Amino acid sequence: MGIRKVVVFTCNWNAYSGLEAAGKDHEQYPETVFPVRIECLGRLHPGIILKAFEKGAAGVLMLGCPPDECNFDFGFRKAEEVYAQSMDLIRTLGFRDSQLKLDYVAAGEGKTFSEKIIGFIEGINGSQNKA
Repeated sequence: MGIRKVVVFTCNWNAYSGLEAAGKDHEQYPETVFPVRIECLGRLHPGIILKAFEKGAAGVLMLGCPPDECNFDFGFRKAEEVYAQSMDLIRTLGFRDSQLKLDYVAAGEGKTFSEKIIGFIEGINGSQNKA
């Protein structure tokens, strides 16, 4: 069975640069992936992540700047807090850990951007097969 939609929240800086590079370099990722560009993952609220699941997302991937490259200095720490809060909430609601992930992409890394998405989807599919 194919994967349903996956929402990928990307920070406006490094991760979005990776998305642009993926497009420029013709890197492939599934058409069921919906990137959402936000200023910083540290500004994301757990309620927005839950809304993505409520609207039918099979998974939510948070892609931001590597910790030592954060445009706002605080963003990666705040993103980790948002991730931890969101993980607690999705577990309470019965979702699997594999359905939410926080990861990082360096600027301009289109291939890495695509690989992270494909790996995330494979993780969701693998955990669905075990369920």
